[in-house]
Amino acid sequence: MHSAYIFMLLALLSFAAMGVFHKLADVFHCHPLHLSIFTMAFAALFATINVVLFNPNPLITIPGKVILIAIPFGVFTAAAFWFFQRGLRFGKIATSWLVINLSAAIPTVLSILVYREPVNGRKVLVLLLVLISLLLLWWDRSRDENKGAEMGKPAISPSTSEGD
Repeated sequence: MHSAYIFMLLALLSFAAMGVFHKLADVFHCHPLHLSIFTMAFAALFATINVVLFNPNPLITIPGKVILIAIPFGVFTAAAFWFFQRGLRFGKIATSWLVINLSAAIPTVLSILVYREPVNGRKVLVLLLVLISLLLLWWDRSRDENKGAEMGKPAISPSTSEGD
């Protein structure tokens, strides 16, 4: 098996585990900010250990450009996890993870527009399917809200944890 497939499988399993742990954290009413800080701190520790153990000159080979790019991306990732965990209390876990996975379409569109990547039939089909998925999500969500309004109660009710 080619190593790229191993990494792809590990990434898939990691995303699945991350979803399970996020739901578990929501069930135990973990504070979203604390969860995001812990997640990012663990990722930073794991990456640092990986660099130190598997790179003979870890500080010499890291270009400054990488650090300048990594810092804002890390901040945005931490913010995304925090917003995601806060949003779980107002919606469905399956919908939340689907939107996160569909958000990969944004960099795809930007890479086509900014870097002039070639567009083939497969990319067009995938982007159309993403668009259809988002429209179906919107339609399902509006139906849930309409059902709740007809029954005289809100379709979405946040958890009753104070201080979040």
